[in-house]
Amino acid sequence: MSTVERAIAAAQPPEAIATSTVWGLDAIELHDAYWASVGVSCVRLGSGRGPDRGADVFLLLEPDQLVVFDLRTIAEGLLWNAADLTRVQLIAPASEGYRERLVFAADGSVSRVERRYGADRHVSGQALLAHRRGDAELWAESATTTDALGGMRSLRRIRIDTIDCAGQCFHGGDDEGRSSLVRAIASVWAHPERVIEGIKPLADGIYGLEGDSLRGGDRCVGPLWIGARAQRGPVESIGPNVVWDTTAPAGVRVRPIAEIFSPAYSRASRETHAAGDWYDGAKRVLDMVLSAAALVVLSPVILLIAVAIVADDGFPIFFGHRRQARGGRVFRCWKFRTMRRNAEALVAELRKQNLCDGPQVFIQDDPRVTRVGRLLRKLQCDEFPQFWNVLLGDMSLVGPRPSPENENQFCPAWREKRLSVRPGITGLWQVMRTRAPGRDFQEWIQYDIEYVERKGPMLDLRIAVLTIMNLLRIGRKPGTDIDRSRP
Repeated sequence: MSTVERAIAAAQPPEAIATSTVWGLDAIELHDAYWASVGVSCVRLGSGRGPDRGADVFLLLEPDQLVVFDLRTIAEGLLWNAADLTRVQLIAPASEGYRERLVFAADGSVSRVERRYGADRHVSGQALLAHRRGDAELWAESATTTDALGGMRSLRRIRIDTIDCAGQCFHGGDDEGRSSLVRAIASVWAHPERVIEGIKPLADGIYGLEGDSLRGGDRCVGPLWIGARAQRGPVESIGPNVVWDTTAPAGVRVRPIAEIFSPAYSRASRETHAAGDWYDGAKRVLDMVLSAAALVVLSPVILLIAVAIVADDGFPIFFGHRRQARGGRVFRCWKFRTMRRNAEALVAELRKQNLCDGPQVFIQDDPRVTRVGRLLRKLQCDEFPQFWNVLLGDMSLVGPRPSPENENQFCPAWREKRLSVRPGITGLWQVMRTRAPGRDFQEWIQYDIEYVERKGPMLDLRIAVLTIMNLLRIGRKPGTDIDRSRP
């Protein structure tokens, strides 16, 4: 059972349903703050309230609809489908084993005990995901779903795909739905304090207001959210649970997405590195020195490669693909052109031969590659121009793979981490990937996140050494060289 499924199963309402707020925020505000934490703006039908300015993924909901699901589990499908709208069909978790219920006779006595065996899965509801801001604005201005979709179709031809995802849909118009929703979010939201200003962790998995604290008489087990308390009596609660407000709190606000994902806030509130504050500055100086030296030393080779490319397939010599740098800034990532000039137009018809499971295209004996390009790739010389990107500060020698916006768009939580550092010419994914069928996209996400969380001079040195070993064709088995117990 997944994390989301366990959270939903644990979120069934208790005997007494609370109707209050937590930290002054109602269920809908907490729901929207949760989605803001992964860069998604919630837009409700007919609300007249458009999407958050900082978002580029939009969750289109009915007025009282509340949903919980893990966007990461369907990110690959969203990237591949590239639809205008994606209908996410939420599949409630399966029950395990059997359930019992009492069957009563007409006189009120127990007639029998009935058992139901096997898994019980059902569609809990559905939600729409959009990546066009105009569609989200039209949704907010429309009175009905039919009006909204009709308005979109009047502007252009739209494509709507459907994808299944484990999750749950709650109704914000009733006490039970709101209570269950808040408990479900409390179960899966690891750091609400990064989005909700004015709260803090009181203990492992337990959150409360700034200025609040646990006392000796409190008996608490997280995940637990403790609201504003008029009297600080003992708290006894086992999570996932919520202690609702008994008084109105002050100084609490939900940060907008643009603030949550700003480079300065991300650096200050999210990433802590053992290397200390000196690491980034020292790495940048080393990048400048080594990239400048590499360009000088390799200048004869670069000139020779340029002549060979022109002789084989004409101009241009370089290919600059638009990628995202630190903080999401777009830059041109330069490489020697290794493909024919119409390579981009051939991508759609060659996708069925793609060996990758994610948004990248990797084709055996790719017909788009020129003769010189095939040799450059074999010798791994096609990325020499990226030393210029390093010198300019767009890239680093070591870091996550630079990727375009469309690959990052539907992976907000992953994007947040990987765009907090400069992308690199080489990185953990490049030296550790296995190319195993169906694993390339997952490994890409895994190793990029791992690099950001563990980055430091020793890890950079290991990656550089492994890259040189690969270039020299020193035998190694992928996936066996990095000791994850060390920083």
